[in-house]
Amino acid sequence: MPARMPSNVEVAAQFELLADLIELEGGDSFRINAYRRAAKQILASSRSVAELARTWRATDLPGIGKTIEGKIREIDRDGKIHALAELEQRVPAGVVSFLRLPGIGPRTAARFWIELGLTTPEELRRAAEQERLRTLPGLGSSIEAKVLRALERAADPGERRVLLGQALPAALEVCDQIAGLAETVEVSEAGSVRRRRETVHDVDLIATSAEPAALIEKFTALGWVAEVAGAGETKAEVVGQNGLHFDLRVVTPEAYGNVLQHFTGSKQHNIELREDAVRRGLSVSEYGVTSVETGEIVTARSEEELYELLGYAYIPPELREGSGELEAARSGSLPRLIELGDLRGDLHVHSNWSDGRASIEEMALAAIERGYEYMALTDHGDRLRDGRLEAQLEEVAALNARLAPFHILAGVESAIRADGSMDLPDEELARLDWVFGALHTSFERSPTERILGAMENPHVDCIAHPTARRIGRREPEVAIERLVAKAVETGTALEMNGQPDRLDLRDVHARLAGEAGAKIVISSDGHRTVTLMSIELGLAQARRAWLTSEQVLNTRPWGQILRAKKKS
Repeated sequence: MPARMPSNVEVAAQFELLADLIELEGGDSFRINAYRRAAKQILASSRSVAELARTWRATDLPGIGKTIEGKIREIDRDGKIHALAELEQRVPAGVVSFLRLPGIGPRTAARFWIELGLTTPEELRRAAEQERLRTLPGLGSSIEAKVLRALERAADPGERRVLLGQALPAALEVCDQIAGLAETVEVSEAGSVRRRRETVHDVDLIATSAEPAALIEKFTALGWVAEVAGAGETKAEVVGQNGLHFDLRVVTPEAYGNVLQHFTGSKQHNIELREDAVRRGLSVSEYGVTSVETGEIVTARSEEELYELLGYAYIPPELREGSGELEAARSGSLPRLIELGDLRGDLHVHSNWSDGRASIEEMALAAIERGYEYMALTDHGDRLRDGRLEAQLEEVAALNARLAPFHILAGVESAIRADGSMDLPDEELARLDWVFGALHTSFERSPTERILGAMENPHVDCIAHPTARRIGRREPEVAIERLVAKAVETGTALEMNGQPDRLDLRDVHARLAGEAGAKIVISSDGHRTVTLMSIELGLAQARRAWLTSEQVLNTRPWGQILRAKKKS
């Protein structure tokens, strides 16, 4: 076997590419999904999956079976998955590059190649400039502008960013490990992870210790560290097996509040904080607050102490973006942000009746374990035809009789078709407790008008992931202001979807919706028991949107939600 062991990032990238190429050729969806799940699990692992596979222990990880493990061993032994090497022989390299264009998925890339014969980015650019792409049925006239923007972004990709859903669990796990070291007094994540930005560049960590050098030495020797990029007496930068960069700074307890606030940011928040301090004769830095007149330096052990010293109420990290939070904190008008304990249920959950990985009962028990009062079962409408809806309703009724007082709501995620109709008839939707309307296909075909039409349907309670985006991969052009206005007019709720690559509504859109008085739902869109935790990412997004518990429907008992639903 080769001396150099491939990193988890390299292994996951091959599985992602394998899935993309199979989808490009119109291959089996089960295999595609299996490889994508494997890539996510590999990235989430703090252990080297190649090292585990060498001793046939990669199957210890959830979602990694013998077949996947065998392919990991192929990467470790030969440098590449054999099936991937064969696919790359059939698919032109330029077509593979189409897959990396933001917003261009495998199916669209395949159409450019197969139907128009385009095999290089330059050919694709010329076709877009000549308005040839719109000749493909279903793409529409906006496709050329979208492709040209994507090609421009691909030429200048900027810094690599990672989804919060990948970075946050890793950051919290590392904080727990650092907290367990004898030299550590306190530790916290900082930077964009602590502000819960939807993507992050790296993970900043701040710790206090009386023995900083010893703490740094132990930190750089932790088992998940793949590379030490730099280490000194009080700070270190390492790269984990998942490819994430971690920057640890160790400071004295007396200045912890100053340093944590400074490195949490954001840049704009800190600029405004410093400018306001200057007007009051103070100078603020990570080292302390200095009186310009006397030269006296005051440090703070906590952020609460620091903000109070500067004349502000404590500002939650999620709000520190330079969007009015300092003025609100000085005037005492900051909202009490929604908290995890405010949520009474999850209104978007899937089971193995559609594309979920667990039974209805398993999902319900996991929801009960999270302390919920209810859970809406919302399997996809196209999987509930031909009598299957009736059978599912019977199973839900039986489970409710057994699991009371917990309540499973009978629901559906009904796709909004290209012609604007729902994929289940109104008489079926009318039987259900909770109905989502959602865009899943034909994103170029009048997405705004289709969603607005679904809101007019008296049986549609909520629009799932309203802009249908996939972060970094797909950004349908949806007129969010029109959606919010129609949501208020019709009483249709809008979802904040917690799936890591969706987080849709995004924070600025959710703030707009909240200020307009629209009903908001925070959901996990969980497809496995463990992914019910994704609701916490949706919650973080809601906090960034300045939302309170009063603005979110599923902080209420189901009876209150039922009374608040629009009348069908």
